Amino acid sequence: MQECSQCTRKTPNRSCVDCDYFMSPGPLRRKPPVPIGISLIAADGKRYAGRILVLNTMELGLETQAPVPGQYRIYLQQHLSLDVAGVPTRGKGNIHLFDILAVYRGEETASRLGNEEYRLLTDSTGDFIEQVSQLVPAHLQELVKERLRAELESSEIFNAMRLGKVMRYEKGRFRHLTGQADLELPLPAIENLMRQAIDRGTHCREVIVSEDGKRIFDLHGIPLDSRAGGLVAFDLTEIIEKERQMRRQEMVAYREAVAAVTNGRLQLLTSEEMVAVLSQGKELVRGVVNKAADIALARNKLCSLLPAAFSARAHGMTLSLTEALTNTLKHATGGEWVVRQTDAAIRIIIQDQGQGIKIKDLPKAALMRHYSTQNSLGCGFTLMLYYADKVYLTTGSRGTTLVLDFHQSAGEDKEICSPAS
Repeated sequence: MQECSQCTRKTPNRSCVDCDYFMSPGPLRRKPPVPIGISLIAADGKRYAGRILVLNTMELGLETQAPVPGQYRIYLQQHLSLDVAGVPTRGKGNIHLFDILAVYRGEETASRLGNEEYRLLTDSTGDFIEQVSQLVPAHLQELVKERLRAELESSEIFNAMRLGKVMRYEKGRFRHLTGQADLELPLPAIENLMRQAIDRGTHCREVIVSEDGKRIFDLHGIPLDSRAGGLVAFDLTEIIEKERQMRRQEMVAYREAVAAVTNGRLQLLTSEEMVAVLSQGKELVRGVVNKAADIALARNKLCSLLPAAFSARAHGMTLSLTEALTNTLKHATGGEWVVRQTDAAIRIIIQDQGQGIKIKDLPKAALMRHYSTQNSLGCGFTLMLYYADKVYLTTGSRGTTLVLDFHQSAGEDKEICSPAS
């Protein structure tokens, strides 16, 4: 127990896989030609990425962030899986020794790796090709070697991706060929896709969500003949989640920058945050805008309901409403507007179901005078920001929501709005 802790302090860069204390020396301790990527699955279903760095028939030396001690299931192939348990006293950093508790080969169970599994994990690709080629006549050996090298190369590339799996479908049964053996696919969905591909005689694709809503799969059905086909499945869950994280981080950066430049008057909100803003106060009036005449009607309604205490702000309010509705009509072919009164302000809300504003265009669209693109707020937004005391904005592929707050204040623009013609 003291060896690894002392090594961590004294020689932190020393490799565990060559250490006789980490894994006992002997002819059966071998390192795979390249580290073997795996997933460790805990009892609660949580997955941890890992790599097999060294092994013997009873132990695995893994690089992983899976908690140790702990028991996990590892799928090496469709009909080969292992139960392993981490040894907390062996290893350092993310390198840990795991005892093999059970080996499952189809219907059989063993306590250690058999010769075939051991050779499969430790032999190089060249060794495998040489062994297989010896089984065919001499005049065919070179041709077999060439074909095997090509097949193994494509298989190793796919395995290295750790994103999906390849399966063969024939007579209602699937056979795993390569990729992630532990990738659990919804059987009804992939069977239906393969039937379509074989019946139509063409490539079919479908993106589906697992029943628990936690995984997203990109499925490709490829017909081989009238009875069989190939399935290529990619697990997009981690990719999509990373993209979402990047968008969230990007939005936070823009949000902080825009708020700083506008002294907090313009705030970019998430959809969840905007829900709270939209529910505040008492509704005074609402309407829709589908044509130019609706904008003049909206101005008249706003003027007719403003409390006397807000008359000094009327010009700026109606002008801002006009600009906002003009943008909605221009870029989203229409939308709706609502006027609410809170304890502190008159709140004008404009919503549409357009394509939204590209996040990279937000700073320019919000702050640069006369800036406009097909999906921007237009140059009128600087005017809205000038007149309103607070502006809230949420935008995305499902549309844009703009909220303008006008506080009661004296000594400002005294012009009373007149009904638009």
